[in-house]
Amino acid sequence: MRRVTTVAALLALFLSPAGYSAAQDADLRAVFTAPIVVERATPVTSAPLELRSGKLFLNAVANGQTRAFIFDTGSPTVLTRAFADTLGLRTVGQNTGVDANGAPVTMDVAVLESLSIGDTTFRNVPVLIFDFSGLDTGACFVDGGVIGSEILPGSAWRIDTEAGRLGIAATAGALGGSEPEVRAKLYDFGYPHPPIVDYAVGDVADKALFDTGNAEQVTLFGRVAGAPSVQAAIVPGSVSRGRGTEGESAGGRGQVTDLVRFTLSGFEIDGQPIGPVRSATRGVPPSLVGLGMLRSHVVTLDYPGGQFRLEPRSSPAPARPEAGYTIALDGEAATVVRLFGDSAATAAGLKLGDRVIEARGRSLRVSPDNPRCSVTDWLADAFDSAAAASLVVERDGAPVTLHIPATRH
Repeated sequence: MRRVTTVAALLALFLSPAGYSAAQDADLRAVFTAPIVVERATPVTSAPLELRSGKLFLNAVANGQTRAFIFDTGSPTVLTRAFADTLGLRTVGQNTGVDANGAPVTMDVAVLESLSIGDTTFRNVPVLIFDFSGLDTGACFVDGGVIGSEILPGSAWRIDTEAGRLGIAATAGALGGSEPEVRAKLYDFGYPHPPIVDYAVGDVADKALFDTGNAEQVTLFGRVAGAPSVQAAIVPGSVSRGRGTEGESAGGRGQVTDLVRFTLSGFEIDGQPIGPVRSATRGVPPSLVGLGMLRSHVVTLDYPGGQFRLEPRSSPAPARPEAGYTIALDGEAATVVRLFGDSAATAAGLKLGDRVIEARGRSLRVSPDNPRCSVTDWLADAFDSAAAASLVVERDGAPVTLHIPATRH
């Protein structure tokens, strides 16, 4: 099979301490590689897990203080600057890595004495510290920060969005569940221990990151998506093309680029067929198996057993029509940041970069009476851009109303 090697690029997303002295590098690596102690008050922890705004949220206790966190297996653990200051954490160095859009980001490094999820406590957890307030939308979603992949080794993790529960135990067997549809090798290449699996499409084989921070079912690195055998696996008539950003990460919103979505008739995880799957592309490696897989499966990350397990949900979430556009805050303005050419929105006259001042009768202008997080939360949780909507956009200083029909399946 043709192989595409992106593991080195994957690890560069997290750890790239260039520009510091050898002693500093050694000190940081000692922090990152020190073992995390796992304490279990009960054999199995079952913690509430909430899916909203395209992200997984859970409550955790950091050094005795409870906060809501995003649970993101594709990220290191990151605390907000405000929360780290509240905890009085001491900075032990800085780390420069690359965010999901390929932008370099430097963050302070500290060590958290304890991080508890339900009845399981993790001690001596290395954490990054970042000021999310400078992001257009990220600060509105983040309370305590992001719980990432450093704490995954040493436990089995069962992620069940159908039940809204996260299970944590010393072994996968203790977590229960039905017979997995897929048992795949789970790789751990070291800090920050992201869950990595083998995948293949046709004669292209590579490694993918299981990333709950990515909303898609599968996202292929662009070079992989362009391979002839991958193109041959695309279901005819399933391709949708557009322009826009691939999303906001720690370094800010990504550059405007070509966007492609399609259905793959053949997708394998460790030689076991999964499919058909809906896929998108991304400009930087690695390829991802994302949060969308949890709409049809329960995922278990069995680090002690070295297995990635996919268990069919008892009731798969129904397929939803794909939105033809995305509105998000860009600075202080609600802006069309993604638009697909074959969409009802494009046919209705919506343009990439349009400033949207009203949607379905709700003002999107940021003001003291309509703060940015109120606008952001409404767009993320209440506004369905696949449904019919009337938008008021600003063109040449004047309001223009566009009536956009619902997206069909």
